[in-house]
Amino acid sequence: MNNNLNIDNIITINNASVIYQKDNLITHALTQVTLEIKRGSFIAILGRNGSGKSTLAKLLNASLLPDIGEIFVDGINTNDESRAFDIRSKVGMVFQNPDNQMVATIIEDDLAFGPENLGIPRAEIRERVDWALKTVGMYEHRLRATQKLSGGQKQRVAIAAVLSMAPDVLILDEATAMLDPRGREEVMDTARKLNTEKHMTIVLITHYMDEAVCADKIIVLDEGRVVTEGTPIEVFRQVDLIKKAGLEFPTPAEAAFKLKTLGYNIPVVLTDDELVEALCQLK
Repeated sequence: MNNNLNIDNIITINNASVIYQKDNLITHALTQVTLEIKRGSFIAILGRNGSGKSTLAKLLNASLLPDIGEIFVDGINTNDESRAFDIRSKVGMVFQNPDNQMVATIIEDDLAFGPENLGIPRAEIRERVDWALKTVGMYEHRLRATQKLSGGQKQRVAIAAVLSMAPDVLILDEATAMLDPRGREEVMDTARKLNTEKHMTIVLITHYMDEAVCADKIIVLDEGRVVTEGTPIEVFRQVDLIKKAGLEFPTPAEAAFKLKTLGYNIPVVLTDDELVEALCQLK
């Protein structure tokens, strides 16, 4: 373990770059990224398509190694390939399409698959599966066929399958992109519950701005670089930067901005409740 690391950080990224070369053309997917992710925090990573979001996600669980720089997960350097299994046990990832992550036709069998491959005792597997399904609100469906679930339910099962591996960090890589509004809300409710009740570190990669407002910190990427980071209110206050990065604003913030251009004295707001309160304060 690097003694210079802050023990409050579950993940530390030091000057990491990822470089691709094809047909003598060199592309920087990420350039000199330096970040800290604190234990138990809720992080949202935003950026337009091609900004480097998914590349960054792969770095966090050693699915991809940096060409330059270092990444530490709970003190383990991801460049140490002998510790790759330890890192992936600590950092679980849920992807966009839940069907690609399911390996069994029955829900509880799907969750048991990962722990069984780790050689976990059967009694402990039963405990892990039940706990994970209860955590995501799918325990009563444990004997159902996976193909009969809605999109939101499938994604909650995919999250539960990762939870059964007992990770410290959960990465949701565009995990709500293929869902309808109800399914998106189910997944986001699960993520917030894991963060607030289980103190699990959540890294949410999304292009839905309304999902990012619940994060402790937002990181904005553009062309492989971190262009800003901070609390949601700090980030969405930077109107020109957000537009330059090709992002939209949360719906309430967009409404507030339009009212401000019409001459109303209204602050930056991020949620419907904040917008309603701000409107009530107008004379």
